[in-house]
Amino acid sequence: MSAQGPGPAPEHVQALHDRYLLEVVEALALCPFARRCREQGRVARPLFYASDAAAPEPPGIDPAIVAAELDRCTRANPELEVILLTFVLPPATDHPWHDLDVFETLVRGVRDAYEARVPAGLRFYMVGFHPRLQGPDPRRPATPDGLVPWLRRTPDPVIQCIRADLLDQVRRQAQAAANARFLEEMGRLGPEYRALAATAIQSDPELSADIARHNFASVGTGTGRAELDQRIAALLAARADL
Repeated sequence: MSAQGPGPAPEHVQALHDRYLLEVVEALALCPFARRCREQGRVARPLFYASDAAAPEPPGIDPAIVAAELDRCTRANPELEVILLTFVLPPATDHPWHDLDVFETLVRGVRDAYEARVPAGLRFYMVGFHPRLQGPDPRRPATPDGLVPWLRRTPDPVIQCIRADLLDQVRRQAQAAANARFLEEMGRLGPEYRALAATAIQSDPELSADIARHNFASVGTGTGRAELDQRIAALLAARADL
């Protein structure tokens, strides 16, 4: 946890980002394991304030500092499954963290710094969330992939770090469920089709694509999309008032 710098108090930041998890991610069922991780106390959110940025890198903070905090969190609590590295936006809107491109550079830098620091250690999948992420181009047909950035608008920039072993386990469970559905469907055609399906080599579905399709079906268009936009807009407005 970084020392507080310019910006809202840590408890206010934590409370607002908790609302994002509860009112958006969980309430709209955007992530298959978010609720379980939270209820089991396996989520941590270290905060980084702009005043900590003594390094000259464009993002305003040395990625090695962030990687070291991620490493420290996992060593202090090996049960953690999701670590949300959160960068508290300072009032000055010209600070680099407000810039989406600069922040994405920071995400890559943290990923590289962490892997260099613990090459044989606990692996994480990392992805950036940011309040300025853009949604689908209204001039183009709506797609599941196009919706993904729109879902990742958070009150402050966040690097979501999910343990690789957790995500790999969820992938295996999704694969098993997909295979069971496939066998059931083939079985309706007759026992010979089910026997043939049982010996077929199944392709491994991409979990992120499955989640994207599910989210698009529930909040990609119509009233679901309106509900999503309303909830995220309320959180961004609340962040502006902190």
